Amino acid sequence: MDLSFITEVAAAPARTPHPEDAIFDGSAAAAGMVQALEYVIANPGTGTIKWDGMPALVFGRNADGKLIVTDKYMFDKPNGRVTDPAGFVAYDQARGANRSDLYQKIANIWPGLDEAVGDVKGFFWGDLLWSQPLQPKDGVYVFKPNVVEYHIPVDSPIGQIIRGRQGGIVVHTYLADEQASPQPWNGKGLKLDGSVAILTPSAGLTFKLNDPVQLHRAAAAAVKQYGTVTDQFLAGLDGVAKGALKKYVNHKITGQTKEELVPWLANNVSKVQYKKLVGEDGNGYLAQEENGLNGLFTIWNAIYNFKVNLAQQLEKQVAGMQQFVNGKPEGEGFVFNTPSGIIKLVQRGSFSQALFSK
Repeated sequence: MDLSFITEVAAAPARTPHPEDAIFDGSAAAAGMVQALEYVIANPGTGTIKWDGMPALVFGRNADGKLIVTDKYMFDKPNGRVTDPAGFVAYDQARGANRSDLYQKIANIWPGLDEAVGDVKGFFWGDLLWSQPLQPKDGVYVFKPNVVEYHIPVDSPIGQIIRGRQGGIVVHTYLADEQASPQPWNGKGLKLDGSVAILTPSAGLTFKLNDPVQLHRAAAAAVKQYGTVTDQFLAGLDGVAKGALKKYVNHKITGQTKEELVPWLANNVSKVQYKKLVGEDGNGYLAQEENGLNGLFTIWNAIYNFKVNLAQQLEKQVAGMQQFVNGKPEGEGFVFNTPSGIIKLVQRGSFSQALFSK
């Protein structure tokens, strides 16, 4: 069966960066992200939906031909490459963890993954979407693997694949062997007619983007105007202080804090760091280098607003399914492989806020 209408990201093993966070690596990195977003506008057809599956699983056969199914963290552990569902449980018990909500899901999909792999060599990395047969309601399949709730019409192409399947997993990455570097999966090798639906990264959805000229210019202008003073500001910070500021803006945009910066720092950095940054009389480094701090936040916000506009445009073009976050139409976001590397376009003020509130 042709699955070419389903899109997914060919993800890298490391966390895919948010474009706006690049400023914490300096103005040159931020300028590179503005260029990456320009590439996205010029090449919208290269984008993929970032499915919100959970957990991320790696599966394939070991040298003895036995099926391995692990989460993405277990795969790198010597004792983590388990060969049956009981081994999955034993791995957790050995490290003092209990993921009882996951064990039955793994057991449910194990036979289907075994069918899908067949005698193919290598390992496949994907995200679990459902793990027991879905029953339609009012002509729609509904499932919520993590934060995003998916509504798939029964008579849609994806709905036809869902029908009767024990589980479903979106596969995005392939490793030729246990030591190989992850590569985007080309959609080949796995059997697609087993009890677990294998959704592929084929680019059936063709996206279009309009250049949000004012936001685009604002992002580029912010980097140009404030780049030098921001770089000077960052040069005076150690890694811990930079990490704290980055954590603050991330928590602020995702709703994890409503505090202003100074009171937030009082509870989130050491006394030594607080004294350096804020000072006993509020005359610390942040006050002394206020222009640099303002430049940092200005560049971050300008790139964020530019990115969000693109994400919103893309969201309106997703067809064949509906996605909801907290009851509002929205998905996790989109991923693009640009000359500056892989970047993700996520509306962090909504999706990420829902994620962190779980």
